[in-house]
Amino acid sequence: MPEENVEIVQRAWEAWLGGDMDALFELWDTDVVWDLTHFREWPDNRHEGREDVKRFLNEWLDVWSDYEVGVDERFEAPDGRVVTLAWQRGRGNRSGLPMHMEWAEIATVRDGKVALLEQYDDRSKALEAAGLSQ
Repeated sequence: MPEENVEIVQRAWEAWLGGDMDALFELWDTDVVWDLTHFREWPDNRHEGREDVKRFLNEWLDVWSDYEVGVDERFEAPDGRVVTLAWQRGRGNRSGLPMHMEWAEIATVRDGKVALLEQYDDRSKALEAAGLSQ
């Protein structure tokens, strides 16, 4: 089962990296939760359901030009969750200011679908939360 979870999360990331939102959401539960409570000073920190998450992601993408995202590493946690260490960068459409962020995501898969995505602005805290050490 955990190996299958890693594959599902990898396919979801491939869809995101390829810009295929439809394929991405097919891999997510209809009640998926996007949890940003582990990001310091993030004003809008929890999104529930595909439509809410889709709205959030589209709003996020609309803010940036030259937006890129990538994966550095992926780990299987002892409890079957999947940790992804990722990065993103871009330039603010209005401000022109550059953004570069290294972050982590812990994905919980239930019944073959991604059900919970916990986002962390501190990779070491994500690894610790997942029972892994860097």
